[in-house]
Amino acid sequence: MEIPKVVRVYRMVHWRNVEFILQHGICSKTHQNADPNYINIGMRSLIDDRHDYKIPIERMGSLGEYIPFYFAGHSPMLYMIMHGLNGVTKRPQEDIVFLVCNYEEIKNASLRFLFTDRNAKMAVANFFRSEQDFCQLAWDCIRTKYWKSDESNLERRDLKQAEFLVYHYVPVHCIQCIVVKNLERKEYFDNMIRSFGLSIPVYIDKSCKLYY
Repeated sequence: MEIPKVVRVYRMVHWRNVEFILQHGICSKTHQNADPNYINIGMRSLIDDRHDYKIPIERMGSLGEYIPFYFAGHSPMLYMIMHGLNGVTKRPQEDIVFLVCNYEEIKNASLRFLFTDRNAKMAVANFFRSEQDFCQLAWDCIRTKYWKSDESNLERRDLKQAEFLVYHYVPVHCIQCIVVKNLERKEYFDNMIRSFGLSIPVYIDKSCKLYY
């Protein structure tokens, strides 16, 4: 599958984190403006381990200093969240919100970034710093809804979890839109966005392009 004409990246967050993000931007845990009440939705052990995991590129720091995004929806992590698998707290999909950013906006904002061809914690993950290397990603696996590995592709699940990583901070103006599961959440965030004087559109994922 070819590289998408527009590369978008998706940050999954608990809906209660959004208000702080709209006021302060998307921050890594180690950023000075990080939300002290941030609700984590992933696997606790993996989140903690990332802070000590050195990126195999000189002077690029550790994974914990970066904000992780996916390149598509239907992630294995969302599946674990909705079913409460592998020690992940079970939550309804309605509690999960997608913050969508456009790669071009991130580049134009001169934010430091890198990306991987699979889950960044895997020893065999390859790290890239140039958009010329988007061709190294398995876009057919990334964009599929059905990511279970099988004999036809033993790496499908791993490749599905390719990550886009932004160092420490993404400003609010880089959030292209917000995607939610239902009308109740849309109306809630529409009102919040107006109260902050912002103009970020909120969409309901009616055709399940991101959610299961």
